[in-house]
Order: sequence, then structure tokens, then C-alpha cells
Amino acid sequence: AYPRSIAARAPTASMAALQSLDALDAHMASASYVEGFSATQADVSLFNSMAKPSESYPNALRWWLHIASFSPAKCAALPGKPVALAAAPATAATPAKPAASEAPANTPKSDKKDKKKGGEKAETPAKEKKEKEAPKKEEKDPVKEAAKEREKLLKKVIKEGGKKGVEIEGASDMGGLEFFCTTIESPDGDLELLQLAMTSMNADPEEGAEDRKGCSGHVGKMVFSAGVKQLAIVSYVPEDKLSKVPIKEWTDSVVAAVGGKVIKGPTDAVSPKGGKVMEAVVEADPDKGKFPLKDKDSAMSAAFAFLRSKGAFPDEEDDDDDEIAFGDDAFEEMGF
Repeated sequence: AYPRSIAARAPTASMAALQSLDALDAHMASASYVEGFSATQADVSLFNSMAKPSESYPNALRWWLHIASFSPAKCAALPGKPVALAAAPATAATPAKPAASEAPANTPKSDKKDKKKGGEKAETPAKEKKEKEAPKKEEKDPVKEAAKEREKLLKKVIKEGGKKGVEIEGASDMGGLEFFCTTIESPDGDLELLQLAMTSMNADPEEGAEDRKGCSGHVGKMVFSAGVKQLAIVSYVPEDKLSKVPIKEWTDSVVAAVGGKVIKGPTDAVSPKGGKVMEAVVEADPDKGKFPLKDKDSAMSAAFAFLRSKGAFPDEEDDDDDEIAFGDDAFEEMGF
């Protein structure tokens, strides 16, 4: 947690409410910060009052990782006053079920003679006995099952994004790569999931983790995910490269080349390197011969062409023994 060096102000009702992960996740679905359009002491105070959200809360986790990337000095310099928030309450444990009451000591035992009737043993019929012993099948709650499947998908997307980020970091180390374009399969054309994958690609590695994930926030990227109904596109340019490759020019040129549309203009990226992100889609139209997989190849070619025009990616004819040309299939050649 970051230090609070300024006198804290009393929390507002809305601030206290955001300590609930459900409320925070819902808030961050349409916002980047607790208050306004930039980080303030309110973000630091809320961050200090809670633990890292699980992957079940992707929007809250995105915000938490963003604030966690700030240095103590940067946090202290943020505008506003700290908010005095109590630690977020832990989830209450489920009370134990009371033990079944024992039968009174004076309950009479069944007379052994009652077990016999007409000289024959009063036994339960075999069919009835099997029915009693057979375990009852629990009916699955469709809402809970859908939530479980969604959680599995989010973990899959985060894992794929983190792995691709490490691959891009390796390519950057080998060839001085500043920008890259690649595909992410698990989002299946979903923009929200593709943005989550981009956040995972840019994240700093977790301390003590067995596998290295993310680590490519210093590399500008455009990632694509082809689904049945559309091709999703998310672009990212770190803060120190925005002057070299303006993200709006880059994204607009790709969208124009494949007949797509921008869904979200430049917004602050969730990345330790800062920068901007944009979102776009290219809708499928079989009658016009537009298919997401086909558009993905065309869009990627347009993205690389723009980078070459800005001197941000090596020209194919300039490749020699001392240079590496990177494409979407280059990872296999490099052993990743």
C-alpha cells in the first residue's frame, strides 16, 4: 500500500460503496478511474483499502493493476486529498449447520418381534431399496453455470494474452522490435475480451510467479480476433512512441483499408508504460464476400504497411543477416 502523507478527508457514500467488488467492477466497466478522467487520491485511497481483485472481476482487476503500476512518488503527486476508508470487509464465512439433535434417551427401541410379520422378515423390496440408495442428481443452476463458463473464458483470455506478451518481449529483445501485430484467438471476436488480453500483454510480471507473463508494455501493438460475426481490433501505443506512430492515424488507416468502424477513440491504456488504446470492428457480410478471417489478413497487412511508412517496422527488402523481419507467423520460426 502507498503511504498517506496528506490529511485524509471523510469518504463519500459512493466511495465506500466502491469497496464492494461487484460495485467496483460495474463502475470500471464504463470508467477508467474512481472520479473523473484521470487518477486522483481517491484511486490511491480505494486501492490501499482493498486486496487485488480476482479474475472474476476483470474491470476491477484492470483498474487495480493500473494503479499498482504507479510509483509511490507518482501517487503522492496525484491531485486531491486521500479518503479515510476502512479496510474492505472480508466475505462472511457461511455459518456451520447446527448438529442434528439426538433422540431422547428414553426413546423406546423397536421390539425385535416387530421386525417379523406372519413368520416372515419385514424386508424392504429390492427395487425400493435401490431407489433409496441411488444418489439424487442435482439440477444445475443455468445462471451459475453460465457464470462459471464466463470465469473460465476470462482466465483463458488472460493466460493467452500474458503468453503472447512474453513472446513479443522476446522478439523485441532479439531484433529491437518497437511495434508488432498479432492475433489472439480466445476472445473469438469479442472486443471487451480482446481489450482484456491487451491489458495482460502489457502487464508487468508478478513477483514470485512460476511463469513469466505480459512484459511487453514497451512495444506498440495492434491485435486482432476473428469471430463468426466480426473481426475485433485493439491498438495500443505506449506513451513514449505516440509521436512516432499516432494511434488514431494508425487505427483509422487500418479501419479504412478493410471497411471497418472505430468503436472507441483514443483512451488511456492500462499499462505500466502509459499510452493510449483504441477499439474497432469489421462486421462480417457474406453477401459482399466479407469474412472475419479474410479481413484479419488484410487488416494486418495494412497495419504493417502503415508502420513501415513511419519507419517503425523494417521494410521487407531491407532484411539481411543482421535484421529480423517479424510477422504473425514469426514466433514459430523463433522457437516460441
